[in-house]
Amino acid sequence: MVRNVADNQVERLLDLVPYLVANQGVSLEKVAKDFNSTKATILEDLNTLWMCGLPGYTPLELIDLSFDTGYVSIRNADILSHPRKLSSYEMGAIVVGLSILKLSLDEKSKHYQEIDELISRLCRTSRVIAPATIESAVTSSVRKTLGDAINQRRLVSLSYHSFAKDTEDIRRVQPLAIKYIDNCEYLYAYCYLANDFRNFRLDRIKDLSTLNVAEEAVNSSKPELVDRYEFSVKVTSQLRKVMEVLQVQIPSNHSLGDEFFCSAFNIEWIIRSISSLSGSAMVCQPNHLRNQIRGRALKALDLYK
Repeated sequence: MVRNVADNQVERLLDLVPYLVANQGVSLEKVAKDFNSTKATILEDLNTLWMCGLPGYTPLELIDLSFDTGYVSIRNADILSHPRKLSSYEMGAIVVGLSILKLSLDEKSKHYQEIDELISRLCRTSRVIAPATIESAVTSSVRKTLGDAINQRRLVSLSYHSFAKDTEDIRRVQPLAIKYIDNCEYLYAYCYLANDFRNFRLDRIKDLSTLNVAEEAVNSSKPELVDRYEFSVKVTSQLRKVMEVLQVQIPSNHSLGDEFFCSAFNIEWIIRSISSLSGSAMVCQPNHLRNQIRGRALKALDLYK
Protein backbone atom coordinates (compact mmCIF):
# COMPACT_ATOMS: atom_id res chain seq x y z
CA MET A 1 0.00 0.00 0.00
CA VAL A 2 1.30 3.46 -0.93
CA ARG A 3 1.45 5.86 1.99
CA ASN A 4 0.07 9.34 1.48
CA VAL A 5 2.60 12.12 2.06
CA ALA A 6 1.33 15.23 3.84
CA ASP A 7 1.77 18.59 2.16
CA ASN A 8 3.95 19.99 4.95
CA GLN A 9 6.21 16.93 4.72
CA VAL A 10 6.77 17.57 1.02
CA GLU A 11 7.87 21.13 1.82
CA ARG A 12 10.18 19.82 4.55
CA LEU A 13 11.72 17.22 2.23
CA LEU A 14 12.45 19.86 -0.40
CA ASP A 15 14.28 21.96 2.23
CA LEU A 16 15.96 18.96 3.82
CA VAL A 17 18.09 17.94 0.82
CA PRO A 18 20.06 21.22 0.39
CA TYR A 19 20.31 21.49 4.19
CA LEU A 20 21.97 18.06 4.47
CA VAL A 21 24.27 18.74 1.51
CA ALA A 22 25.53 21.88 3.28
CA ASN A 23 25.73 20.19 6.71
CA GLN A 24 27.29 16.78 6.16
CA GLY A 25 27.48 14.69 9.34
CA VAL A 26 24.92 16.77 11.23
CA SER A 27 23.26 15.07 14.21
CA LEU A 28 19.62 13.99 14.10
CA GLU A 29 18.92 16.11 17.18
CA LYS A 30 20.18 19.27 15.47
CA VAL A 31 18.20 18.52 12.30
CA ALA A 32 15.05 18.10 14.38
CA LYS A 33 15.77 21.36 16.23
CA ASP A 34 16.52 23.35 13.06
CA PHE A 35 13.34 22.12 11.39
CA ASN A 36 11.24 22.62 14.53
CA SER A 37 10.26 18.96 14.45
CA THR A 38 10.82 15.71 16.32
CA LYS A 39 13.54 13.13 15.86
CA ALA A 40 10.95 10.50 14.92
CA THR A 41 9.53 12.77 12.20
CA ILE A 42 12.99 13.46 10.76
CA LEU A 43 13.73 9.73 10.69
CA GLU A 44 10.51 9.19 8.74
CA ASP A 45 11.56 11.95 6.32
CA LEU A 46 14.98 10.36 5.81
CA ASN A 47 13.41 6.98 5.06
CA THR A 48 11.23 8.70 2.47
CA LEU A 49 14.21 10.50 0.91
CA TRP A 50 15.93 7.15 0.52
CA MET A 51 13.44 6.32 -2.24
CA CYS A 52 13.82 9.65 -4.08
CA GLY A 53 15.92 10.25 -7.17
CA LEU A 54 15.81 10.23 -10.94
CA PRO A 55 13.92 7.80 -13.23
CA GLY A 56 15.64 4.45 -13.40
CA TYR A 57 15.33 4.13 -9.63
CA THR A 58 18.46 2.03 -9.19
CA PRO A 59 21.15 2.79 -6.58
CA LEU A 60 22.88 4.87 -9.26
CA GLU A 61 19.95 7.30 -9.54
CA LEU A 62 18.59 7.32 -5.97
CA ILE A 63 19.75 9.53 -3.12
CA ASP A 64 22.15 7.73 -0.77
CA LEU A 65 21.74 8.45 2.94
CA SER A 66 23.54 7.32 6.07
CA PHE A 67 22.03 7.99 9.49
CA ASP A 68 22.34 4.72 11.44
CA THR A 69 24.87 6.24 13.85
CA GLY A 70 22.69 9.25 14.68
CA TYR A 71 24.58 11.54 12.29
CA VAL A 72 23.29 12.20 8.79
CA SER A 73 25.34 12.12 5.60
CA ILE A 74 23.91 12.45 2.13
CA ARG A 75 25.40 11.46 -1.24
CA ASN A 76 24.33 11.45 -4.87
CA ALA A 77 21.94 14.37 -4.32
CA ASP A 78 23.88 16.99 -6.31
CA ILE A 79 22.67 15.51 -9.60
CA LEU A 80 19.13 16.60 -8.71
CA SER A 81 20.19 20.25 -8.94
CA HIS A 82 21.27 19.87 -12.58
CA PRO A 83 18.71 20.90 -15.24
CA ARG A 84 17.04 17.87 -16.77
CA LYS A 85 15.53 17.79 -20.23
CA LEU A 86 12.08 16.27 -20.20
CA SER A 87 10.86 13.95 -22.92
CA SER A 88 7.72 14.74 -24.91
CA TYR A 89 5.79 12.18 -22.88
CA GLU A 90 6.94 13.69 -19.59
CA MET A 91 6.18 17.22 -20.75
CA GLY A 92 2.77 16.11 -22.01
CA ALA A 93 1.96 14.54 -18.63
CA ILE A 94 2.92 17.78 -16.86
CA VAL A 95 0.82 19.94 -19.20
CA VAL A 96 -2.22 17.68 -18.86
CA GLY A 97 -1.79 17.59 -15.07
CA LEU A 98 -1.55 21.38 -14.90
CA SER A 99 -4.63 21.68 -17.12
CA ILE A 100 -6.61 19.43 -14.78
CA LEU A 101 -5.39 21.44 -11.80
CA LYS A 102 -6.38 24.70 -13.50
CA LEU A 103 -9.85 23.32 -14.13
CA SER A 104 -10.31 22.75 -10.40
CA LEU A 105 -9.66 26.43 -9.59
CA ASP A 106 -11.84 29.47 -9.86
CA GLU A 107 -10.94 31.71 -12.81
CA LYS A 108 -10.55 34.68 -10.47
CA SER A 109 -7.93 32.87 -8.41
CA LYS A 110 -4.36 34.11 -8.77
CA HIS A 111 -3.21 30.49 -8.96
CA TYR A 112 -5.47 30.00 -12.00
CA GLN A 113 -3.66 32.77 -13.86
CA GLU A 114 -0.22 31.54 -12.78
CA ILE A 115 -0.94 27.98 -13.93
CA ASP A 116 -2.37 29.26 -17.22
CA GLU A 117 0.83 31.25 -17.86
CA LEU A 118 2.99 28.26 -16.94
CA ILE A 119 1.11 26.01 -19.38
CA SER A 120 1.59 28.58 -22.15
CA ARG A 121 5.33 28.81 -21.46
CA LEU A 122 5.77 25.04 -21.42
CA CYS A 123 3.89 24.66 -24.69
CA ARG A 124 5.95 27.40 -26.34
CA THR A 125 9.25 25.78 -25.38
CA SER A 126 8.23 22.25 -26.37
CA ARG A 127 6.29 20.43 -29.05
CA VAL A 128 3.43 19.72 -26.67
CA ILE A 129 0.01 21.24 -27.34
CA ALA A 130 -2.26 21.97 -24.41
CA PRO A 131 -5.52 19.97 -24.45
CA ALA A 132 -8.35 21.95 -26.05
CA THR A 133 -10.95 20.76 -23.56
CA ILE A 134 -10.87 18.86 -20.29
CA GLU A 135 -14.06 17.81 -18.58
CA SER A 136 -14.50 17.19 -14.89
CA ALA A 137 -17.48 15.82 -13.01
CA VAL A 138 -16.71 18.31 -10.22
CA THR A 139 -16.90 22.02 -11.01
CA SER A 140 -14.51 24.58 -9.59
CA SER A 141 -17.45 26.40 -7.96
CA VAL A 142 -18.23 23.30 -5.87
CA ARG A 143 -14.65 23.07 -4.64
CA LYS A 144 -14.50 26.81 -3.92
CA THR A 145 -17.79 26.83 -2.00
CA LEU A 146 -16.74 23.84 0.10
CA GLY A 147 -13.23 25.24 0.63
CA ASP A 148 -14.61 28.57 1.83
CA ALA A 149 -17.08 26.81 4.12
CA ILE A 150 -14.27 24.74 5.66
CA ASN A 151 -12.05 27.79 6.19
CA GLN A 152 -14.89 29.95 7.56
CA ARG A 153 -16.41 27.11 9.57
CA ARG A 154 -19.83 27.57 7.96
CA LEU A 155 -22.58 25.03 7.42
CA VAL A 156 -23.61 23.95 3.93
CA SER A 157 -26.88 22.72 2.46
CA LEU A 158 -26.33 20.25 -0.35
CA SER A 159 -28.47 18.17 -2.66
CA TYR A 160 -26.80 14.76 -2.75
CA HIS A 161 -27.49 11.70 -4.89
CA SER A 162 -27.22 8.51 -2.88
CA PHE A 163 -25.91 5.74 -5.11
CA ALA A 164 -27.07 2.96 -2.77
CA LYS A 165 -30.65 4.25 -2.50
CA ASP A 166 -30.80 5.96 -5.92
CA THR A 167 -32.41 8.97 -4.25
CA GLU A 168 -31.56 12.64 -4.00
CA ASP A 169 -31.70 14.16 -0.51
CA ILE A 170 -31.22 17.65 0.88
CA ARG A 171 -28.62 17.43 3.63
CA ARG A 172 -27.35 20.00 6.09
CA VAL A 173 -23.71 19.31 6.79
CA GLN A 174 -20.68 20.79 8.46
CA PRO A 175 -17.75 20.44 6.00
CA LEU A 176 -14.49 19.37 7.64
CA ALA A 177 -12.09 18.36 4.86
CA ILE A 178 -11.79 17.32 1.21
CA LYS A 179 -9.85 14.13 0.63
CA TYR A 180 -9.09 11.51 -2.03
CA ILE A 181 -10.22 7.91 -1.65
CA ASP A 182 -9.62 5.42 -4.50
CA ASN A 183 -9.00 8.25 -6.99
CA CYS A 184 -12.28 9.99 -6.12
CA GLU A 185 -12.76 13.30 -4.30
CA TYR A 186 -14.83 13.16 -1.13
CA LEU A 187 -16.16 15.74 1.29
CA TYR A 188 -15.66 14.61 4.87
CA ALA A 189 -18.40 16.27 6.90
CA TYR A 190 -20.77 15.94 9.83
CA CYS A 191 -24.26 15.23 8.50
CA TYR A 192 -27.12 16.46 10.66
CA LEU A 193 -29.56 14.15 8.86
CA ALA A 194 -27.61 11.05 9.89
CA ASN A 195 -26.24 12.62 13.10
CA ASP A 196 -22.87 11.17 12.24
CA PHE A 197 -19.73 11.80 10.19
CA ARG A 198 -20.06 10.95 6.52
CA ASN A 199 -18.07 10.98 3.25
CA PHE A 200 -19.82 12.58 0.26
CA ARG A 201 -18.48 12.08 -3.25
CA LEU A 202 -18.06 15.48 -4.84
CA ASP A 203 -19.32 14.32 -8.25
CA ARG A 204 -22.62 13.25 -6.64
CA ILE A 205 -23.32 16.67 -5.16
CA LYS A 206 -26.01 18.12 -7.45
CA ASP A 207 -26.35 21.52 -5.80
CA LEU A 208 -25.07 23.29 -2.70
CA SER A 209 -25.19 26.60 -0.91
CA THR A 210 -23.48 28.06 2.12
CA LEU A 211 -25.80 28.68 5.06
CA ASN A 212 -25.61 31.85 7.11
CA VAL A 213 -24.99 29.72 10.17
CA ALA A 214 -21.72 29.35 12.03
CA GLU A 215 -20.21 26.03 13.01
CA GLU A 216 -22.30 24.08 15.48
CA ALA A 217 -21.26 21.58 18.08
CA VAL A 218 -21.29 18.11 16.58
CA ASN A 219 -22.46 15.00 18.33
CA SER A 220 -19.23 13.20 19.17
CA SER A 221 -21.03 10.19 20.64
CA LYS A 222 -21.08 7.17 18.44
CA PRO A 223 -24.50 6.37 16.93
CA GLU A 224 -26.03 2.99 17.36
CA LEU A 225 -24.73 0.53 14.83
CA VAL A 226 -27.25 -0.49 12.19
CA ASP A 227 -27.71 -4.23 12.03
CA ARG A 228 -26.87 -5.93 8.78
CA TYR A 229 -29.81 -7.40 6.87
CA GLU A 230 -29.47 -11.13 6.42
CA PHE A 231 -30.88 -12.83 3.33
CA SER A 232 -30.34 -16.02 1.35
CA VAL A 233 -29.98 -16.38 -2.40
CA LYS A 234 -30.03 -19.21 -4.93
CA VAL A 235 -27.49 -18.87 -7.76
CA THR A 236 -28.66 -20.14 -11.17
CA SER A 237 -25.95 -18.74 -13.49
CA GLN A 238 -23.09 -16.22 -13.85
CA LEU A 239 -21.49 -17.31 -10.58
CA ARG A 240 -18.57 -14.89 -10.76
CA LYS A 241 -20.80 -11.88 -11.43
CA VAL A 242 -23.06 -12.84 -8.51
CA MET A 243 -20.04 -13.10 -6.21
CA GLU A 244 -18.75 -9.67 -7.28
CA VAL A 245 -22.12 -7.89 -7.07
CA LEU A 246 -23.26 -9.39 -3.77
CA GLN A 247 -19.73 -9.47 -2.32
CA VAL A 248 -20.08 -13.05 -1.16
CA GLN A 249 -17.63 -15.94 -1.22
CA ILE A 250 -18.98 -19.15 -2.77
CA PRO A 251 -17.03 -22.41 -2.33
CA SER A 252 -15.57 -24.05 -5.43
CA ASN A 253 -17.48 -27.32 -4.80
CA HIS A 254 -20.87 -25.60 -5.11
CA SER A 255 -23.67 -26.68 -7.41
CA LEU A 256 -26.03 -24.40 -9.32
CA GLY A 257 -29.20 -24.06 -7.31
CA ASP A 258 -27.42 -24.16 -3.94
CA GLU A 259 -28.60 -21.61 -1.39
CA PHE A 260 -26.14 -19.13 0.12
CA PHE A 261 -26.48 -16.64 2.94
CA CYS A 262 -25.54 -12.98 2.42
CA SER A 263 -25.82 -9.73 4.34
CA ALA A 264 -25.89 -6.00 3.61
CA PHE A 265 -26.56 -2.75 5.46
CA ASN A 266 -29.16 -1.38 3.04
CA ILE A 267 -32.35 -3.08 1.81
CA GLU A 268 -32.57 -0.76 -1.21
CA TRP A 269 -29.07 -1.85 -2.24
CA ILE A 270 -30.13 -5.51 -2.02
CA ILE A 271 -33.21 -4.92 -4.20
CA ARG A 272 -31.26 -3.05 -6.87
CA SER A 273 -28.38 -5.53 -6.85
CA ILE A 274 -30.63 -8.59 -7.20
CA SER A 275 -32.60 -6.84 -9.96
CA SER A 276 -29.40 -6.05 -11.85
CA LEU A 277 -28.47 -9.75 -11.92
CA SER A 278 -31.43 -10.50 -14.26
CA GLY A 279 -32.35 -13.82 -12.68
CA SER A 280 -28.81 -15.10 -12.10
CA ALA A 281 -29.55 -15.02 -8.36
CA MET A 282 -32.92 -15.27 -6.64
CA VAL A 283 -33.71 -14.33 -3.04
CA CYS A 284 -35.09 -17.25 -1.04
CA GLN A 285 -35.55 -15.64 2.36
CA PRO A 286 -36.99 -13.49 3.89
CA ASN A 287 -40.34 -13.43 2.15
CA HIS A 288 -40.92 -9.69 2.59
CA LEU A 289 -37.69 -9.01 0.66
CA ARG A 290 -38.80 -11.39 -2.12
CA ASN A 291 -42.09 -9.50 -2.36
CA GLN A 292 -40.30 -6.14 -2.58
CA ILE A 293 -38.07 -7.38 -5.40
CA ARG A 294 -41.09 -8.84 -7.21
CA GLY A 295 -42.94 -5.54 -6.88
CA ARG A 296 -39.96 -3.62 -8.23
CA ALA A 297 -39.66 -5.98 -11.21
CA LEU A 298 -43.39 -5.67 -12.05
CA LYS A 299 -43.14 -1.90 -11.83
CA ALA A 300 -40.22 -1.94 -14.27
CA LEU A 301 -42.13 -4.19 -16.70
CA ASP A 302 -45.11 -1.83 -16.63
CA LEU A 303 -42.91 0.89 -18.06
CA TYR A 304 -42.57 -1.12 -21.30
CA LYS A 305 -46.32 -1.34 -21.87
